Amino acid sequence: MTDDIPLDDLVASIAEGWEDQAPRQSPGMLGIRVINWRTLEDEEAPQVWTDLRSWVSWLTRRYNIATRKIPPCWFQHGALVEELSALHTAWLVSYDSLDAGYGPIGWHERLAVAIPRLATWYNGECHNGHTELSQAGDDAVPAEWADWIRQSHASA
Repeated sequence: MTDDIPLDDLVASIAEGWEDQAPRQSPGMLGIRVINWRTLEDEEAPQVWTDLRSWVSWLTRRYNIATRKIPPCWFQHGALVEELSALHTAWLVSYDSLDAGYGPIGWHERLAVAIPRLATWYNGECHNGHTELSQAGDDAVPAEWADWIRQSHASA
């Protein structure tokens, strides 16, 4: 018969060795973070906004998306932020190394569905005083960008 180990001791021994046993999060383990804009903390906002802006800039250049669909002031339009953020997350997951190879075509299918929706969120003009600027993929950073990304704009 084996020695009886008190339950508390057994639980403690499992907890102590767990970190050595648990899988580590790595780039290939679908460690993708989904951004919930409603709960995003202001401290996290600058990095999240910067990552999304970099990706949107790449997206608009790569796919030659017109400013009437994604304007340079996209970050000031809540619905566009949500749509672009969702597309970014889908893109990250679709190109993960654990994907069986169907992710990229799946992402392009999602993009094809999202493009017309972008036009419903932004119909080619701003209604709050913005003006049409250069292509959204332009590397020039709008002056208001630095001020904007200091907050999560969770309620916007």
